[in-house]
Amino acid sequence: MRSRASWTALVALARTALVALALAGGLACAGAGSAPAPGKSRVFGTLRLVPHAGAPASSGGKAYSSLRMRDAGLVDYSTPGFAVVFVNAGTKPGGAATVTIRDTHVEPRLEPDHLAIGDGGRITVVNASASAHILSVPAAKLVRRLGAGSRVEIDVAAAGEQGLFLLDVPEASTTVFAAPGPFAVVSTTGEFDLRDLEPGAVELRAWHPRFPPVVQTLELAPDASLRVDLDMGVGIGPEASLR
Repeated sequence: MRSRASWTALVALARTALVALALAGGLACAGAGSAPAPGKSRVFGTLRLVPHAGAPASSGGKAYSSLRMRDAGLVDYSTPGFAVVFVNAGTKPGGAATVTIRDTHVEPRLEPDHLAIGDGGRITVVNASASAHILSVPAAKLVRRLGAGSRVEIDVAAAGEQGLFLLDVPEASTTVFAAPGPFAVVSTTGEFDLRDLEPGAVELRAWHPRFPPVVQTLELAPDASLRVDLDMGVGIGPEASLR
């Protein structure tokens, strides 16, 4: 049997471990909801897709029955998919991103399908395919043949949605959204977090490749966090987008 001293030592050790776990949990929570930098503001929340009347909330992998829309999958409203929430500040946040041309079992493709970058940033296109391909970027007025293993850097010249295409592979494309201000790509569960924003009146926007944009004007206080939950869908106007 253990002595009284041994039991006392075990109890003390267990208490120490519990205190450490509690502190770790507290620090994790503080990090998840920490305040913005001094004098700055924070906007966080969720973006939810709302189906129109009669539309299923989950697509189940099905496509439209219309022949005209047969290549477009039904929208899965249970997840936001690729979406960007940003502050329309008229600035050029810049940044860098890479798009890769890859061979697949079917045909070459551009990856990823969607990406976000700050206006004024730079996109590097890398041809990892075994063959040469013809890249087209209309927004940059660029058409160029990329040999196998070669790359090209493209300056983002304007804000908004723009596309990259392979002219020799009709279905190969990437949609790029260039944000004119601080931005965040929405998570798979719908959360977004914009930190260290300038206080004052701001225009918060949400962009999605398949839905009309959401626009909200907010007043941000310094040293404060504001939660904003947005709804997006066909027929939902800016005045109805806040929950």
